[in-house]
Amino acid sequence: MFFRFILVGGSGFVVDVTLTYVLMLLNVEPWLARVPAIIVAMAYTWLANRCFTYKIKKARSITEVVRYGLVAVAMAMINYLIYIVLLGYGLWPVAAVMVSTICQTIVSFHAYRRFAFREIE
Repeated sequence: MFFRFILVGGSGFVVDVTLTYVLMLLNVEPWLARVPAIIVAMAYTWLANRCFTYKIKKARSITEVVRYGLVAVAMAMINYLIYIVLLGYGLWPVAAVMVSTICQTIVSFHAYRRFAFREIE
């Protein structure tokens, strides 16, 4: 299951970093470009984790969406704060996305598993 989570997270990272970079090419400031990138990556990973990582068979529920959203927002905040700190130290924005994402991966796996999709156990 963790390997599938890493695959989904890796592809979510590609969505995140690609959108961040494209927005920067369109002259959006790096700190602002990351916000829509996180939102799009969050929606993508919810669907991919639901279908591929945790293989949820039952219909989506508002409770699941809310729990996933709470975890995703908490993880995004951790990720974004690390990203901002790294930018402050002069790290290239794309590298900062990578480092901040790696830092929150283990925590997010367990948070999604134990809270967002807890009825799968």
